[in-house]
Amino acid sequence: MELSDFTIDDFTEINNERSLGKVAILLSMVNDQDDEEIIKTFKNEGYKAVITRAGGKGEKLKDKILRNCLGAAIKGNVITESVQDQRVLTRCVERAMVDFNSPLSGISGAGIKIGIASQSPHLAVALYGKIGIPGLDVDHEISGMGIHYYGLINKES
Repeated sequence: MELSDFTIDDFTEINNERSLGKVAILLSMVNDQDDEEIIKTFKNEGYKAVITRAGGKGEKLKDKILRNCLGAAIKGNVITESVQDQRVLTRCVERAMVDFNSPLSGISGAGIKIGIASQSPHLAVALYGKIGIPGLDVDHEISGMGIHYYGLINKES
């Protein structure tokens, strides 16, 4: 069996139901040259989806992740500008960044790709990237995901 034999459902289903978390994870992990195509594919399947990125270290990295998520999700119509939707997104980002609270992230630079997907009223945020290890020519892979069910304002546009 070849990888090309699989469909998008083979990667996004759990117990014959699509997983919003898996959609966000795939958005964060797809090769950069395929960003637009995977976003289009998920939009055709009824998801709202966007990809963004953030880089830096320590608290500045965390600030950039949140700021970039908010901007991309609103601009990409994944969430509305309502306080409720922004609060839900903030909680998802907070959950996704749990592994970014290690001492390593405070002293090392990182480059993170971010996938954000919604299927009203649910939202998922996934982070994937690499963080450098100081003094070594080695990068450490890091990821995280946050999901919030039934939190978004149900406004179909």
